[in-house]
Amino acid sequence: MPVSRKMQVYNSTIHYKCGNCAAEIDITPAASIGVATTVGILALGFWGWIVFRGSGPIDLLTLSLYGAAGLVFFWFTLSPLAAHRKNPLLKEGEPVQMSVDPVNAHIAKKPILWIENLGFLSGLIAPLIFVLCVLSGAALIGYVNFTYF
Repeated sequence: MPVSRKMQVYNSTIHYKCGNCAAEIDITPAASIGVATTVGILALGFWGWIVFRGSGPIDLLTLSLYGAAGLVFFWFTLSPLAAHRKNPLLKEGEPVQMSVDPVNAHIAKKPILWIENLGFLSGLIAPLIFVLCVLSGAALIGYVNFTYF
């Protein structure tokens, strides 16, 4: 059963405690793992686009660093997912509605908790929607500037 929820910089962690065996574990919500996955894939894709788009021959050091970064990314993404899959304290698809201590809260508490209550797929899509909104705002500002000034 969930005991407490603590806000971190970009997500929250939920502290679970088993009523039968007294096992305790901190779990990152699935939506936060989805956000980290999308942001990591975008970052690796941008880095790959810069390095591999045809600016010259690719040396072994660059390829090794890119591969190591990909392995580290998958390690840090898949280890919280593994905790979700193999932990008997979690029930599949059950969102946790739990308040956050005011000491641990910060300015982005409401949007983070809203996204985390929607699930893994919403975490995958949320960074793309955020980027789309920022780019749309920039395009609107550019259009107004070009048209009227």
